[in-house]
Amino acid sequence: MPSQSDGKVTVVMNLRSATRNIIKKDSHASIKTEGLLGDKYIEISFGSPKADAVQNGDTIASETPKDFSEQARALTDEAQAGVAAFRDNMEALQHSFLVRGFFEKRGYNSTTELSQHAISHLPAHAPTKDFDYDTKEIFDKPDGAKLKNKKPLDEAGKYLEENTFGLAVVASSESKGDTDKVRLLTEARAKVVRDYLAQNFKLEDKRLKTIGLGKTKDAGDSSKLVILIYPAKTPAQQAQHPSPPSP
Repeated sequence: MPSQSDGKVTVVMNLRSATRNIIKKDSHASIKTEGLLGDKYIEISFGSPKADAVQNGDTIASETPKDFSEQARALTDEAQAGVAAFRDNMEALQHSFLVRGFFEKRGYNSTTELSQHAISHLPAHAPTKDFDYDTKEIFDKPDGAKLKNKKPLDEAGKYLEENTFGLAVVASSESKGDTDKVRLLTEARAKVVRDYLAQNFKLEDKRLKTIGLGKTKDAGDSSKLVILIYPAKTPAQQAQHPSPPSP
C-alpha cells in the first residue's frame, strides 16, 4: 500500500518464465474492468521486440486507471449535448433565411402547419352554401399558396360572420401535376385561405376546417378552391352523420 493517500499501490507479481518473450522493460501495466460493472484485473501490454526482457525485481511503468463511472457520465453528457446541438441546428435551419424564404414564397412557414385544422374527407351530405374560386384569381403563382387578391374571399367571410353554421371547409384541388407536390400545394392553399378568414372575420374558427384534395378530375382544366358551408345539425342528424373528426 502507498505511504500517503495520494500515492500509488505497488503490485508485486510472479510471472511464469514463458512470459519473458513478450513482457519487456517497456511494457505497461494497467487496471482494466470486464465491462462497466465487471471485475477488475491487471493487463500488461506486450513489449517491443528490441526491448530487454524483464528481470527479477524489475519495475515496469503503469497507466492511471480510468474511472468508469466518470466515463459513463461523460458519455451521457456528450450524448445529451449532441442531441441538444442537433435540435438547435434543426431549429436554426427551419428559421434560416433560405428555408424560411422557400416556404414564405408559397404562403406558409412549414409543412407542419398544413394539418392543424385538416379533415380527412368531406361530409357525405350536401352543403347549404358554397363559394367557388379559380385559384388564378386569388393566388400569385400557379405553384404557390401566397394570396395576391383577398377581396373575393370577403364575401364568404362575411357570410360566415353573419350566419350560423355547423361546419365550413376550405377545399382546394388541382387538375394536373405531380401527385405528391399537388397534394402539398392544395393543402397549403386551403390552409392559407382558412387563416385569412379566421384572422379577419368574427366567426367560429373551430368549425372552419381545411382539406387538400390533390389532383382531381373535377377540377377540369384549372385549379379550384371552394368554401363549403354545412348547416348546424340537430341531435338526430348528428347521430346519423357525424362531422368528420380532426386528425
